[in-house]
Amino acid sequence: MVGALLAALLTIAACGAPQKGTNEPKPGPAESGIAWSPPKGPGGAGGLLVGARWIAQWITVDGRTTPAPAHAAAWVDFGYDGTAAGSYGCTSFRRTTHVTAGTLTLGVPAAQPTTGSRCAAKNRAFEEEFRTIFSGRLKIVRRVDDLTIDLKNPRGDYLALKLLWPKGLFGRRWQVDHLAVADTTYPLAAGKAVYFVFHRDGTVTGNLGCNDFTSRAAFSGDVFTLYRPTPTTHRTCSKDIMRDEQIMLSPKNDPRSTRFRAMTDSWESDHDPTQGLPEFGYGFTALDR
Repeated sequence: MVGALLAALLTIAACGAPQKGTNEPKPGPAESGIAWSPPKGPGGAGGLLVGARWIAQWITVDGRTTPAPAHAAAWVDFGYDGTAAGSYGCTSFRRTTHVTAGTLTLGVPAAQPTTGSRCAAKNRAFEEEFRTIFSGRLKIVRRVDDLTIDLKNPRGDYLALKLLWPKGLFGRRWQVDHLAVADTTYPLAAGKAVYFVFHRDGTVTGNLGCNDFTSRAAFSGDVFTLYRPTPTTHRTCSKDIMRDEQIMLSPKNDPRSTRFRAMTDSWESDHDPTQGLPEFGYGFTALDR
């Protein structure tokens, strides 16, 4: 099964280079060579929140649970600068924060914008619950592991969060340690030499195992979109490494969008069946973990 899919991928790669168009990525900033390290934050459960993006899973008030809207529509980024930015489900927000190992204290929002009428009714209902509970001083509690957090108010009502973006998504070196081909993991011959660096301006730089490249990427909700990489060097390496590199250089769809999920120091994008065959995603692991 994997061999057939890889053969299909290589057949596509052999059909010739795509014509340049309006989506052609521009060269990104040069690599600094400096190892990524997170800014200093609090310890404990609070330290897990800061520097990462979290999606809302549900809110429980008086024993009644309201599930969050699909596709990570409600989310929060907790910054090292004492702010939280995100979406209630329909409306974006920015709040001041004070995070300790065990508590989150939220400042009063500057304004309470009204929910747009074009937003789905389910999203609007969740947004009202989110606005109510995301206020004042909340206790930060690990629910199951470092990937799930509950924010509880003094009454015991809580907002359930799950990690969406790992710390250092932007600026960190992420090794492509495998491709997810159908339901099978396919390791890359070049190992740790294959890495991507995602920049906040949407630029991607890195190495495909033999050659440096530049590209563009976007993260929206739980969808990762990657444009076809463009080599910036023209080296030749072993047959296996060049084969893997050609697979990554010649996706069937440009851009290719996949669903993704994160662990603490790794994340994986799964193929999206709507993109058609051959289907694959990427497995990323932090090189500095």
